[in-house]
Amino acid sequence: MGRQETLPAPPTECNGRAEMLKQFTKSSDDTVAIRLVTASQDLARRLGSIFEQDARFTMADVTASVAEAEAAPAASAGRAILLAELDTSNSEELAALERMMSRSGSALAVVAVVDTLSEEAVRTLLQLRITDLVSKRDSQQDLIMACERALRSDTGQSRFGGATCSAFVSAGGGAGNTSLAIQSAFVVARDTGQYQSTCLIDMDFQRGAIIDYLDLEPNLQIDEIAPTPDRLDEQLLEVMVSRHDTGLAVLAAKNALRSYESIGADFVTHMLDLASIKFDNLILDMPRVWLPWSRSVLQGSDNVFVVTEMTVPGLRQARRLADALVVECGDELEIGVIVNRFKKTLWGGINAVRRQDAEDVLGPYLAGFVAQDYPLVREAIDRGVPLHEIDKHNRIDKDLGEILLRKTPAADSVQVPAAPGLISA
Repeated sequence: MGRQETLPAPPTECNGRAEMLKQFTKSSDDTVAIRLVTASQDLARRLGSIFEQDARFTMADVTASVAEAEAAPAASAGRAILLAELDTSNSEELAALERMMSRSGSALAVVAVVDTLSEEAVRTLLQLRITDLVSKRDSQQDLIMACERALRSDTGQSRFGGATCSAFVSAGGGAGNTSLAIQSAFVVARDTGQYQSTCLIDMDFQRGAIIDYLDLEPNLQIDEIAPTPDRLDEQLLEVMVSRHDTGLAVLAAKNALRSYESIGADFVTHMLDLASIKFDNLILDMPRVWLPWSRSVLQGSDNVFVVTEMTVPGLRQARRLADALVVECGDELEIGVIVNRFKKTLWGGINAVRRQDAEDVLGPYLAGFVAQDYPLVREAIDRGVPLHEIDKHNRIDKDLGEILLRKTPAADSVQVPAAPGLISA
């Protein structure tokens, strides 16, 4: 086998996009080889034309089947993406793909191209741990975005399938966890320019408040879907997404006194798997109670932010919760504590909590401080808009941006003894 063919020369037109996208590569020679698997000449020509315009990618070779690609030698010793048109009902194709992935290890990212994104296809390919999944009917931009996610995945930037996920957990009631999760989603979407591909998910299926804060209608029909999670596919997920005026996606269910046991771990993980395929950025507002699926969700997140207030009880609770999460979820969990509603003062009363107190109690867990601005936050909540729409230069967005755009300390470096003073009181 091992047949290779040369694509017809694509059009030479250039719209300048390739020059703008060179920032994603270290040099003009640091390109990613695209190994295309398709029996369709039309699809091969279309894809060849697309990648000709992008400086990050080069078409290395074309084969008609996964079996041929498996038999042929790799066209590049560097980073590579296998872009494979797959028939998910063909067990021999899937077996050949699995062997290729096993042999290549992390050097080969796989983007599958399928006729339809059916539930069965999603499940099958997720089990193979492919990097991303697109439909042949998707636009050129969708395909480029899939390859961009594949580029990020081979550097370990994401734990979910292509999406960057941050989970927000409250250390105590009234800490402002939901407000910070919402504003973080806006900060990430604005910074990346990806409002349409940023999804804010309310994981509190009893008393979640995101929908009310953003003045939206809840579309996640959890009571109908949760008992039979296999019914949920990417198309149905899109129907259940609410969209803010900015384009930000929101997944939230209508509040109800439903039992937590009625929402199984299989539904939650399936929903997040699909969301991680569809979106580039996930922001999770976690419930305060510990549920059967909490551990797996937090372990799958790139960052876990514990939110607390600048009070003695708040700092103690945050430290204990962070320690408990490391014990429960493992040393690899990326944990950072955000001290919310921080107000600088030149002096304070006899019981005032100082910045140094927070640093002593939280130690390396401390991710940063977010300024207090009650009037601004109240107005944003009442109007259902992001903070920057009211005040473009507000301090809260600046503080959150500094926290979200820097790496939080690894949990395995956070093994410090309990600090004296506040935590031992």
